[in-house]
Amino acid sequence: MLIFPPLLLEHRYAHDVGDAGGNLPPLGLLHIASVLEQGGHEVRIVDAPTENLDLEETLERVGGFRPDFVGISAITSLAEKTKGLCAAIRGKFPEVRIFVGGPHPSILPDEVLAQTRADVVITEEAESVILDLVENFPEHARKRIVRAGKVKDLDSLPFPARHLIDLSRYTALPNNYKRTPNSIHVVTSRGCPYPCTFCFDANSGFRQRSAANVIAELKMLKEKYGAREISFWDDTFTVNRKWVMEFCDAMIREDMDLVWGCYSRLNLVDRELLAKMKAAGCWTMFFGIESGAQEMLDNIKKKMTVEQMKEKVRLVQSFGIEIRGSFMVGMPGETPELARKTIRYAIDLEPTYAQFTITTPFPGTELYGEAEKWGTLRKEYSAFNEWTPVFVPKGYKDAEEVKAIQAEAFRRFYFRPKFILKKVLSIRSWTDLTRYWKGFRFILGMSH
Repeated sequence: MLIFPPLLLEHRYAHDVGDAGGNLPPLGLLHIASVLEQGGHEVRIVDAPTENLDLEETLERVGGFRPDFVGISAITSLAEKTKGLCAAIRGKFPEVRIFVGGPHPSILPDEVLAQTRADVVITEEAESVILDLVENFPEHARKRIVRAGKVKDLDSLPFPARHLIDLSRYTALPNNYKRTPNSIHVVTSRGCPYPCTFCFDANSGFRQRSAANVIAELKMLKEKYGAREISFWDDTFTVNRKWVMEFCDAMIREDMDLVWGCYSRLNLVDRELLAKMKAAGCWTMFFGIESGAQEMLDNIKKKMTVEQMKEKVRLVQSFGIEIRGSFMVGMPGETPELARKTIRYAIDLEPTYAQFTITTPFPGTELYGEAEKWGTLRKEYSAFNEWTPVFVPKGYKDAEEVKAIQAEAFRRFYFRPKFILKKVLSIRSWTDLTRYWKGFRFILGMSH
């Protein structure tokens, strides 16, 4: 049994956002499940946040299946909940072997092994070791760390075991979809070659599936699940320009009739590439713009200038591709006035939508190691969610001032008469009205 621990949406966003928060399928667990199923093992997935399960209800699922092994995916903000879940499973089902993996254990394996009741902590990408672990687990094994490393040949992996979850439960954020809120998430690559100091995957080994392998998965998703819309969840979809052109050519040639969006960097797009992506069904792109103050971009090693980013934003907009722009407040070296420079920059760029997160120095990032040089860091893992100010730069009075700047950013960007009028005039159906209402509730929660 593979489990994503219980988590309420208000903890993820530090606000009660009702049903407007959206949720994502646990692709990491689905990949591991497909490897186990390919090896002949029966697998169950428990995505506790999406199913609104608390700890006791999660334990009931474990009791109903009676697995030999339980694997738990742990992120930093759920470190304590993972610890509690391990203890509860060990107390109620002492015969079950517990594995813990994911981003947090990959960075702090010794800490996780010492602080939880897990038998094994797996670092990095578990697909390469999971079969051997479950098939050759010693009866009297000692607690240990298994360093899995990275999967080099992504084409060798079976497609995620999506049949183990109810895909209808997974919906995008309001206004973050075109045809259907139940867009299906696909990953075509792993890793990112760029050095941003705040990113867990900075300078990680970039690996990519073949275009043919991705097209085969998309065809399967259309045939089996009626897919109409795809969200590519790669860290940076356009790292390999030649690959993107090949992929888009295949999408057009095969007449896939899918709309899709992706994450990218503004320095990795050009006119020819955007034209091809648009023709292949791309309708939206998410860019980490981060700041409108050049000194802030330099501090986080963004490797771009504000002028370059503005030029590329205008280029993307000229193709009618919607832009989701991500900005951060509370950055190293930042003051409230520099943050307001970012707010003004965001308004000037006019992305279709903008998000303003709070800079969070996650363990394993360069920023985590130098946080105390730039300010103060509250090492309370449950608050490491990008919406709670655990890091306070020296230029701010306190955490409340960082949070107030974030709220100001949401207010000033979204409550402009020009923005509101544009959205009202774009309403064409009851579905549009519902989407905007949910989006309004989400923004309202973020802006106070």
